[in-house]
Amino acid sequence: MKEFFCRLLTPWRAEEWFGNHDAFCQFLVRRDRILNRVRVLIFAVTAVLLLLGYALSNETRNVYYYAAAGCLAVALVLSLVIGENEKQLPKELRQK
Repeated sequence: MKEFFCRLLTPWRAEEWFGNHDAFCQFLVRRDRILNRVRVLIFAVTAVLLLLGYALSNETRNVYYYAAAGCLAVALVLSLVIGENEKQLPKELRQK
C-alpha cells in the first residue's frame, strides 16, 4: 500500500520501488507526460470559466471566477509535481 501512495503522490521519491534506474526514469517520463496533458486541460477549463464569468451577469460571475481560481491552484500543484519529477531525470530525458 505504501508503494502505491508513494508512486501516486510523490513519484520523485519512488526510486526504491523499481528494479533499476532506467525503469524509474521511464516511469517519471510517462508520469510527466500524463500530468502535462492534465495541466493543459485544466488551463483550457480555466479559460472557459473566465470567459463565462466575463460574459454573464454580476450575480453568477463570482462563481465562475472562484472556480477558475481553484483550477489555477490545481494547475500550480501539478506544475510543482512535474518540476520535482524533472529534477530526478537525466538532462537528455527532460522535457524541452
